[in-house]
Amino acid sequence: MGKILTLSEEAESAGAYGNLDLAGTVSDADHSGHKKAVLSGKRFTKHRLDLDNLLQRLRETVTLLAHDRVVNLSGDLDGFALKVSLIGQVKAGKTALTNALIGKPDMLPSDVNPWTSVVTSVHINTLKPTGKTAVFNFFTTQEWLDMVEAGGTLGALANRANFADEADAMRAQIRDMQRRTEQRLGRNFKLLMGSKHSFLGFSSGMLRKYVCLGDESDVSASEGRYADVTKSAELYIDSDAYRVPTVIQDTPGVNDPFLMREAVTLDSLSDTDICILVLGAQQSFSTVDVGLLRILRSLKQEQIILFVNRIDELPDPETQIPEIDSYIRGVLRDEQLSADVPIIFGSAAWAEMASFGMAGNIGQASLERLADLAAKRSEKNGDTQAIHHPVGSLAYTTAKTNDLSGFFDLRSLIAQKSVVDIALPHLARISSSALDVARSSQLLLEQAQNSDWALSEAFDIKTAVSAVENIQETTRTVCAEQIKTASAAMFDDISAAYAAFLERERDTLSDVARAGKPLDEWEPDVEALRRALITIYKQFGDQITSEIDHILVEAAQKLQTIYNDALNNPAQFFQVEQLHSNHPPKPICLMKTMPLDISSNWLSRWMSRKTQLASFQEKLKRLVEAEEMLVVDEIQQSCVDDFAAENLMIVDGFFDDHIQGLRNLVRLNDKDTREQALQALGMKDQIQQRLEALAGIIADLNRVSQRIQQDIKSVKEFL
Repeated sequence: MGKILTLSEEAESAGAYGNLDLAGTVSDADHSGHKKAVLSGKRFTKHRLDLDNLLQRLRETVTLLAHDRVVNLSGDLDGFALKVSLIGQVKAGKTALTNALIGKPDMLPSDVNPWTSVVTSVHINTLKPTGKTAVFNFFTTQEWLDMVEAGGTLGALANRANFADEADAMRAQIRDMQRRTEQRLGRNFKLLMGSKHSFLGFSSGMLRKYVCLGDESDVSASEGRYADVTKSAELYIDSDAYRVPTVIQDTPGVNDPFLMREAVTLDSLSDTDICILVLGAQQSFSTVDVGLLRILRSLKQEQIILFVNRIDELPDPETQIPEIDSYIRGVLRDEQLSADVPIIFGSAAWAEMASFGMAGNIGQASLERLADLAAKRSEKNGDTQAIHHPVGSLAYTTAKTNDLSGFFDLRSLIAQKSVVDIALPHLARISSSALDVARSSQLLLEQAQNSDWALSEAFDIKTAVSAVENIQETTRTVCAEQIKTASAAMFDDISAAYAAFLERERDTLSDVARAGKPLDEWEPDVEALRRALITIYKQFGDQITSEIDHILVEAAQKLQTIYNDALNNPAQFFQVEQLHSNHPPKPICLMKTMPLDISSNWLSRWMSRKTQLASFQEKLKRLVEAEEMLVVDEIQQSCVDDFAAENLMIVDGFFDDHIQGLRNLVRLNDKDTREQALQALGMKDQIQQRLEALAGIIADLNRVSQRIQQDIKSVKEFL
């Protein structure tokens, strides 16, 4: 047999779990692969420490104009954390799997209330709030009123489409929750709105008060006391099992795509690095699962892992696993997604047994299936443990005779992706930016050493500042106009996409009616619409980012000219660093399951009514127009407006810094202020010593950068 990998030993050393071997053992070959990922994790830690030290040295050495950039790089380094999100249906086993991943059995309660909209984030080895390890954030009064009065997103859509009955039903459902919540919390209800509860420690019992359903009929029960008003739960722990700072998010089960919790879950996915879709082996890829998969469409293939849970409940796992794998990959192809995403088959129950020795909750039938699966695999594959296929491929899954829980394969895959695809490239970007700053300061100091620092006699500070302010205002105006023009064109394309969808589906409805079929057999091609909208937004994002970057380059060049004129220095004594635009944020509304999807019980009920074709088509028209308005409003407010505001902040900060820099240069011509000006510019003393220090920092940064790239290359080649 291979070796048992325990969480406390980072899956690196042998353990003795006896009969638990089958669920959690890995072969020597697989163990070496995992050790390679762990070794890279250790190197990440070393590279991070090296970069931190170099940035501290750089901050003390660079010129003042570059100081803030170094501070920002240090902030990026300190605040980095990998984000892993688990999503899936209610009772798919996400929470048990999360507990295994964080290395704490039963830490998170498994009965998450579908109505709570609580995303529970476990921060591992990250920066912590001072003196706090648990923070529970509550909805604001406005968020609560929006949900109650409008009925959430679905209620707003129903109102706009004039579906009064459906809107009333949604509001009644939410108001019932409001009544129960306010009765349970009493006077505390209003006090909680917009506030948070913070604790130095936490327990599973405490978590149940904030994220679990509890007994709805018992308003005095402590379990679930704050669940309805809790928006998010943030927990902070330390673990030797994680080399890379990581945030693992356990999301509420998503079975009704229109409850408010979907929006909260999708908000958490907008910046996730790795997303694990947990499926139930006995009901893998139901309509809801397909909807969840569509949510992931905007993510890259490298970010997605599918975990098919509860294979211990299958009658014959050995035979059924290949069938389920084939079916899932067929769905992926049908949805125009890559069929090569890793699919890991396993059991959270077996994972708990293998990780924590918790066999007491596992029935005899489950243990017998584990032994039977291991026996069949060994008989088929012989004694060899070496598997030369990618983790998550069908060939790998059916060949392995170890780690039948799938848990260690999942952890290994997360480790590989986190280190190779995310963490090390992040360090590489920081080291590259640090090198740019160091080289720029080196050039500036070299020129300062050979310059008499004389300002041009014709230079006038008021004129120069006025010119910079004019460039600043022009840049702001042109950026705003470009964003407005590009977004207007995008919204025209979105409108055209909805119009084409409506025309296509009205024709399809007519065909259904002419064929004498009931109208509820109509199945709108919502995914074609979603793909079109995602493509339109991506084109907008790529176009506007390029256009804004071009504007910012021109602004930096104009500012460079002012510096050159001021210093009478055509060799560019001061080098103005170019600005770069942020990319527009991902539109959450395009990741959601659309209300037009008839998988919704709400829309299904409407469609099942006896309605004439003309009336049906008119209602469809109102529904499509209402959804288009919602999508356009959300993209405008959450994407376009935010993008515009962020870029204006970048522009204003950039020019404000340089206006102050010009004022410092003026002081160089005055003997009384010259020394102060040199000090303010970070160039008064020991220029030669600074140059020597920078040379050493640049050499060290080059070495760190090369080692990071070598680690990325070596692990990728090994895998």
